[in-house]
Amino acid sequence: MTIWRRVMSERKGLVWPLLIALGVNIAVLALGVFPLQASVAGDEERARAVKMQLAEAQKLERTANDTRASQVRADQQLKQFYSEVLPASHAEARNLLYLELRTMAQQNGLEFSQSNTKYEPVDESTLSRFSANVSLSGDYANIRRFLYDLETAEEFYVVESVKLGPSSRRNGGSLEILLSLSTYFMGAHR
Repeated sequence: MTIWRRVMSERKGLVWPLLIALGVNIAVLALGVFPLQASVAGDEERARAVKMQLAEAQKLERTANDTRASQVRADQQLKQFYSEVLPASHAEARNLLYLELRTMAQQNGLEFSQSNTKYEPVDESTLSRFSANVSLSGDYANIRRFLYDLETAEEFYVVESVKLGPSSRRNGGSLEILLSLSTYFMGAHR
């Protein structure tokens, strides 16, 4: 007789309930705990994925908010530029490129030779462009001071080209500077 048969025959009342309890535990483990453990692992993985999606969505929201704030700031700065820096009208733009420029040239000892101006609306914009071609003559130091004053002026000038050469008037040692300038102002809608 083997040991297992002897235990079963002598302790039948104790072994059967233990074997039944062991079977029930194995069944609960196999049918309840393992599937729930797999479900929990799946839920944890889904929770991680959702957290990553949430973090990405929050990052996108921050980016969108930053973009919106940047756009609002840019709009405010553009409105400030239009109202405080650009000439307000065609007349102010003309005065800027004609009278102010002439005054600046005279203050720097330059002779205002000639100028011609042109007005044109800017395509697909509420801005208009007022441009001038100006010829000035004088010595090099005065031209340098004039250009410095022009570039550091509070008024809005766009220097498109500068040509420097000997004066056509043949004033000993005098130079001539040809400038293409423009400024912009809020014009009528097209």
